[in-house]
Amino acid sequence: MTLVVGRLRYMGGYELGARGGWGWILNPMFLSMEILFIDFILSKWFFIETCSIVGSFVLFVFATIYSWFDFSSQTKLQIYIICVAAISELGILSSKLLIDRTLIQLSLCAAILVCGAFHILVLRVRVIDGSIHARSMFKANKFNPENTTVEIREPGISIIMKTGDLILRDDNFEIRLSGLKNPDLIRRGLIDKFGVLPHFQKATWAGTLWIFLLIVIVIVAIECYLFILIYQAMPANGVTQSIGSLAVWFIANMCILNVRIPRYPNDPANDLRHQTKIAEGMWTEIFHEKDGWVTKQLFRCGWGHNDYTEHRVPVIGSKICGKWNPLVLVIIHSTMLIYQMVGVKRRIVYQDFIRALPKTKLEVGAPYRYSQQWVENGFVSENMPQDVHSQMSDLQEDLSRVGLFIDDMHAGNFRIDQDSRIQAIDGELYTDGEVFVKSLLVRLVDGHRVEGMSPVLGYDRIVRWVDHRTSVDDICADSESFPK
Repeated sequence: MTLVVGRLRYMGGYELGARGGWGWILNPMFLSMEILFIDFILSKWFFIETCSIVGSFVLFVFATIYSWFDFSSQTKLQIYIICVAAISELGILSSKLLIDRTLIQLSLCAAILVCGAFHILVLRVRVIDGSIHARSMFKANKFNPENTTVEIREPGISIIMKTGDLILRDDNFEIRLSGLKNPDLIRRGLIDKFGVLPHFQKATWAGTLWIFLLIVIVIVAIECYLFILIYQAMPANGVTQSIGSLAVWFIANMCILNVRIPRYPNDPANDLRHQTKIAEGMWTEIFHEKDGWVTKQLFRCGWGHNDYTEHRVPVIGSKICGKWNPLVLVIIHSTMLIYQMVGVKRRIVYQDFIRALPKTKLEVGAPYRYSQQWVENGFVSENMPQDVHSQMSDLQEDLSRVGLFIDDMHAGNFRIDQDSRIQAIDGELYTDGEVFVKSLLVRLVDGHRVEGMSPVLGYDRIVRWVDHRTSVDDICADSESFPK
């Protein structure tokens, strides 16, 4: 049998092959845009249009700053190319040649893009005859799975494009493969199918925060531009102009946000309807699956039970999603859906280091769907383990080690396995930097139904929303088996 996951293939259970994903080309494209933007600033604000010492110095400074971020295995090469361009600019300046500086920057960007494309073409990792063969642009090596550890990173824009870094290590060699498609699935396959050891990794402080901030900046810039256009078009002057512009701007936004758009045409869970449905929520329906696993289907806006009546959202009319939905609800729902899938991917990675996370895997060919090991018993007084507080302490310690928080942990998102071990079957995983923004948005949007955030049993990295749902603290307080 052959299972295809992006560019990942399992053949006969003994071979794996994965190549670079073209989504990674955004890395050199963004770098090129940054270089051209710097050239634009120097030209329009400082009137530097020909080769100059200042322009060369700016390139050197930019290369230094860019090296600190270390976005990919190509970072060093990209820095060398930038430095060569800076040195070339100095050489042209000393030769007295009059060459437009933009031409140098365009040549620099072209070189970066060509190197990026070539990198994607040569990038690959394969398992053949029990050995791992890895190749990047300048490195190639063979690894013995028994003596190899594997790690993934998803820096920068790669989080959106589902590409990232796969790092293989043994006692003598290390190779970083940047730009692989779905590196989390490749890592999972190497661990589960070929016995590669998971290399301990800790989530970055910022996580996806930079993406959120970038989107906010873009939205603010668009809104400011819209207001300026309205202000300039207003026939009045003074205070009347300002108030009138603000009113028109507000009405324009309400009209745009309430434009009704159709939902995704097909029921995402249509192929699962023949199975027994064991649970459902606002976002998810859960179906039984053979071999001790369940399938969880997340729903786009308009499917599932999407009731936003208790949320603070600027919707005119019904806040219950259906066949046609206001744009603002689609945006909010899609954003939360993306973060839920980010949380699922983090489960796939960090289940090796967080004992209370059941095994999780993504479903191939089905968007917003994943499978999870079935945990038999609900978190109720009758099933309460005697060492529940100790197990929560272990979960707190594991989360702290990997730099994550787990959110929305009401009692229904915990279950007890057959060994009386607590399992966190749901709840989003956030980095240290994401937590503050997440909490702010929850209070802003869900303020009518959520009174606040509270640590579970006093453990601050295990967080529940204070709402109508039963809490772990309440069940433990009522349980006769809970230690006094």
